[in-house]
Amino acid sequence: MKWVLFLFAFFLRFQAHAQPFTILLHAPDHAGQVVRLYRYDDLFTLRTVRLADGLIGDDGRCTLTAEVSGTTKLQLRIGDVASDLFGRPGTTVRVRFPLPDPSTNRSINGTTRVAIDFEEMDALDVNALTSDLNERVDAFIAEDLATDQVAGMQALNVRRAQDEETDTLARERPPTLFVTPILSIARVDTFERKLRRFYAEVNDPWFAHYLDHSLAGLRQGTRVTERETFERAVKGRPLHYDDPEQVRFLRSFFAELLPAFALREHEADLLAALARADADSLKAVFARHDFLKNDDRLCELVTMDQLYLHYHAKYMDRAAVRTLLTGWSTSSTYPEHRSIAANMLWDLTAMQAGSALPAMLLEDVGGNSVTMDSLLNGPVCLVITASWCTYCALEMAALAQLHTTYKGVVPVIAISLDSTLKDMNSYRKAHPEQDMRWLHAVAGTQLREDLRIRSLPAIYLLNDGVLARSPAPLPSEGLGALFHQAQVEAERNNRIKVWDE
Repeated sequence: MKWVLFLFAFFLRFQAHAQPFTILLHAPDHAGQVVRLYRYDDLFTLRTVRLADGLIGDDGRCTLTAEVSGTTKLQLRIGDVASDLFGRPGTTVRVRFPLPDPSTNRSINGTTRVAIDFEEMDALDVNALTSDLNERVDAFIAEDLATDQVAGMQALNVRRAQDEETDTLARERPPTLFVTPILSIARVDTFERKLRRFYAEVNDPWFAHYLDHSLAGLRQGTRVTERETFERAVKGRPLHYDDPEQVRFLRSFFAELLPAFALREHEADLLAALARADADSLKAVFARHDFLKNDDRLCELVTMDQLYLHYHAKYMDRAAVRTLLTGWSTSSTYPEHRSIAANMLWDLTAMQAGSALPAMLLEDVGGNSVTMDSLLNGPVCLVITASWCTYCALEMAALAQLHTTYKGVVPVIAISLDSTLKDMNSYRKAHPEQDMRWLHAVAGTQLREDLRIRSLPAIYLLNDGVLARSPAPLPSEGLGALFHQAQVEAERNNRIKVWDE
């Protein structure tokens, strides 16, 4: 009998943690297109995992179903347009997916955000609750910054003092149009009391800590000390790895801990621990900070995240960081940290020099399938671009000049992320001077994810299909010098691996 009860309890627990989540999608403006549903594998790297996809019918409707557990942040994407939402086991939502506002500029990384509309939704659904809270917080910030005259004048005095500085940092600070005052403590306190009264009847533990950390974020930058913020929002609180507001808050609160504390105050010990790739010694350095000394879980998470965020800093030993993340990904005491570390390592090392290009679905200007391997002999320059990328225009014009000058030395292959082959060919005809080989990405979204593209244009230099510079500098940042280096090596009959560092 005990075994029966145990199995029944296990079944109920499994059901509570992994059940189908269903989206009834209405997207009349996207009929005939593919819609994909992703989950964020963790909220630090935002690595996405595809859960489901479907074809939107002629009636503009499609149903997507995927297994989720707990409260899961998801991304719904149609082509280059995306929106986030939350999914919970055993629930169904009806959403309308609109076209982007025509006045919205296309995102430079090719993913334009839209706000989906939830139809016939329960007021206590997690999406309804978070959307309502976010709107109230945004409205409060806009109103408070517009009306807090005292804070505004104080910020203005600070700005005037900064403008009088003559140090290099001050001179190089980019000019801003507006002075942003800091939020009033009294206003934040009043706003918090009102919010808590408004949501008092909501019995949702996940939303409760989402609310807590949304409010904690308002107190950063206010006239309170870091100690007060720590005591109120960090000390003794559990880590909720599925709460984007807590992740955002913690990242902001500990943003400069590595350079401002570990490096500035404990440089010798920090660099020694990095040189040995010793996780325990490195954590011990961070644990000297008052806010981390008594919380091993938080200390390890912050240590990992600081290494990840500052990976490209000049003082960082990148090989050591990779070794440390590898260790945490396999042997951390905390299972969530093993997953996060693995994703951090993947994010930092995917498309690194010395690796091969991932498989890509490509077609030529006539719509014929193309195998990339046959085009990657010797030194090759690969550029990823799109006709809708306005910033790309200047870089592509400069790259065309380099292509003309070094055509016999470094072939240039352009891969377009345009939605259709027709769009790419229209761009080609409008820019005949860009006469490099053009290919169209049949699965542009997947290619962007596989190549870890964060902005366009993205340029890579390869030797016989192996990445040599990833990413390579843009033409405006010195790509021409690398083309010239390839020409010099070619004249010495040594065209292989000309960009090895």
